[in-house]
Amino acid sequence: MSFRKLKALVIEDEAPIRNELVSALHETLEFEVAGSADSVEDGFELVQKEAADVLFMDIQLIGGTAFQLLTQLKRARVNIPPVVINTGFREFEYAQKIHNDFRGEVIYILKKPFWEEWKLHQEKITEALYQRMQQERKTATGSSKKMLSIQDGRQSYLVNPGDIIRIKTGAKSQGKTECFLQYQTLGCNLSLTQLLALLSGDFIQVNRFEAINGHWITMIDHTNREVHLRNGDSVLIGNAYYAGLTEWMAE
Repeated sequence: MSFRKLKALVIEDEAPIRNELVSALHETLEFEVAGSADSVEDGFELVQKEAADVLFMDIQLIGGTAFQLLTQLKRARVNIPPVVINTGFREFEYAQKIHNDFRGEVIYILKKPFWEEWKLHQEKITEALYQRMQQERKTATGSSKKMLSIQDGRQSYLVNPGDIIRIKTGAKSQGKTECFLQYQTLGCNLSLTQLLALLSGDFIQVNRFEAINGHWITMIDHTNREVHLRNGDSVLIGNAYYAGLTEWMAE
């Protein structure tokens, strides 16, 4: 079972910058680029046809601006993925205006040249994305307590979601997804992403490969970035997931 990377779209009018950003995203563990464009017209078609988790967009595009493209997408009722605005120093105030006008879509402003402190930007973007995804899951699923069907090969199990302590999926070629209950561990034919889509917002992803049932938390070790659970397990918290977990704890 492989870890699903986040799908990104890149809309940037300057080919060298577009190519550098595409290459930088491909080199990360979190992202893969599903498509790119350089104009408002091509960007509109790309977002319309290609489902993605995040959209990287320059302010100035061929045929218009990011503001115009986002406005067209909203008017056409096209689903807009979370947006990262790429901006140079002189355009920063304009980027902030776009952020304010589209605060429901824009999650981060990436200053050019983006490769300066790229690792830090990458972590902040990933963190913002997973916080948005966790919030959307909570809104969509609420705290449903219906039984969950888990299929492991030729066997199917009916499981109370509240009995699931944590979920772990293997890296590529390193095993399938496992659901850990208090007295048994079940294999599962679904990926971590597919399972989380079926579970309530009380399940929080804490690193690239694991999610936990928040109601099993006993303590968070902020120094070592570990979460401790009632069954004695401890799980490392990834940097991109730390803020989302502490926010869930504070609610």
